Amino acid sequence: MKPSFAAMAILNGMNSWNNLLWPFMVLGDQKKFTLPIGLKTLLTPYGNNYDLLMVGSFFAIFPIFILFMCFQKYFIDGITAGAVKG
Repeated sequence: MKPSFAAMAILNGMNSWNNLLWPFMVLGDQKKFTLPIGLKTLLTPYGNNYDLLMVGSFFAIFPIFILFMCFQKYFIDGITAGAVKG
């Protein structure tokens, strides 16, 4: 059960971390914006702030990367557990 729970934990964590629509609808104050919403605000029709966008993208990827590295063995086992040997 560990591999399947680890795979689901990584996928659900990634889904929650990258959620954009629900926090954007609920949060009204810019001080409470999540990281994906903050990155979206850097893209404007008048000019893009690419240096902050790249740094923000690194910080958005970093927690998911650490989560994956900690549970990589279980994730691979969980994904391949249902594979059919051909």
